[in-house]
Amino acid sequence: FQVNEEISVKHLPATEPDPHVVRVGWSLDSCSTQLGEEPFSYGYGGTGKKSTNCKFENYGETFAENDVIACLVDFECGEEVEMSFMKNGKWLGVAYRVRKEVLGGRALFPHVLVKNCAIEFNFGQREDTYFSVPPGFTFIQHLPVAERVRGTLGPKSKAECEILMMVGLPAAGKTTWAVKHAAANPSKKYNILGTNAIMDKMRVMGLRRQRNYAGRWDVLIQQATQCLNRLIQIAARKKRNYILDQVIRCLVPRGDSPRPASLSRWGQGERVGD
Repeated sequence: FQVNEEISVKHLPATEPDPHVVRVGWSLDSCSTQLGEEPFSYGYGGTGKKSTNCKFENYGETFAENDVIACLVDFECGEEVEMSFMKNGKWLGVAYRVRKEVLGGRALFPHVLVKNCAIEFNFGQREDTYFSVPPGFTFIQHLPVAERVRGTLGPKSKAECEILMMVGLPAAGKTTWAVKHAAANPSKKYNILGTNAIMDKMRVMGLRRQRNYAGRWDVLIQQATQCLNRLIQIAARKKRNYILDQVIRCLVPRGDSPRPASLSRWGQGERVGD
């Protein structure tokens, strides 16, 4: 693939670490979108780091706008699967060796994580290649269909989509239930929407942002809330399954006689998060 453009990030604070990130590699179909941050998820990023299971190590070189990265996986090197990368036609060496018995016959899928960058892929559909293909390798698109593995299919229509909304008091275990339910139903490919889930994905080199925002918790919450509002707008147009894991503030009226609590509109700047 090629990094075509590093998109303008004037909306981000000047203190934002690594405002442009591309991480590419391979993962199992059951892995989350956070490439390189869990087992069986193997990534190489533009910061010159490789990562798997949130363990970041120096590898290769940094890359940025206009660079071309090739992702190579070799299944014919004995009892191991080797994953390596190339930058602008230069081989960077083997990044990962994984024993086939550990994968248990499960397929590795191409995976990319992008932050404020526009990229272009070539799976073999282009007549001209960015650089020559190394001997012994071929593009995925050129593999016979019988040798490919179908990934999990999402809902075919909006009518088939599921939206689960968590209801309960703060710290009642809603997030724990949502995470377990998503893990127990991998075929559903649930997308968990909530400020907690967003902040968990706002990691820097695998570290949670809370560690870097001492005394500025309100800033982090505001950013996560803005992201959530935008994600909900996008989710309304996508055919996927969602779990809405967001605390809704309840307003209890004062007075001697109890009345049903009213719900304030969530996600618009009110107090959010467990």
